[in-house]
Amino acid sequence: MSTFASRWAAAVAWTVPVLVIVQAAMIGQTLYGTSSLVALHGSLGNLTFLLAAAALGLTWIARRSGTALLLTFSSVLLLFAQTGTGYLGHRYGFSLASSVHIGLGVAIAVLSAAAAMRLGSERASEGRDLPSPR
Repeated sequence: MSTFASRWAAAVAWTVPVLVIVQAAMIGQTLYGTSSLVALHGSLGNLTFLLAAAALGLTWIARRSGTALLLTFSSVLLLFAQTGTGYLGHRYGFSLASSVHIGLGVAIAVLSAAAAMRLGSERASEGRDLPSPR
């Protein structure tokens, strides 16, 4: 198990739900405010996808549990779909894609937070199951 990957998997995983919430706030400002933050929202979306993929790689390298791996993989998979629906809704005006995009964002926030919590709890419990010296 890599110490670097073990140390950073949860930290990188926590950036995903935080960035999803930031993006939701940005689009809320665009819908109800005066400035357009759509381009920045898209750029942050691409960064979020890359960070989720990095978290998946770190989770794999750190040899975390199957549950942690499944949660991080699912986050990456949903973010891939999220990116596609974002482009379809924004560039081509498909309103169905935009409505799916919102629901996926909520699911990704919850799923990625669960992945980060799982990774954090596994990191915190490392070494606890070792017998204490006599």
